[in-house]
Amino acid sequence: MHTTPMREATVRFPEKLRLRTPRGLSAALELAAGRNHTSPAEWARQALLRGLAAEGVSLRDGEVKPTE
Repeated sequence: MHTTPMREATVRFPEKLRLRTPRGLSAALELAAGRNHTSPAEWARQALLRGLAAEGVSLRDGEVKPTE
């Protein structure tokens, strides 16, 4: 039996964020994510990035910059 050597996993999102949320938010995230054929975590990441952009904040390659 041929086995492939284990490769190191690349962590695409190395930081974690923990939030206190109103009741029902997890279910709402699942519903919204399902409508967009994505995971709740990815939907929340994208929504947060859109919110930051709306506030004039850019996050690219780990660098935070104000937008004009």
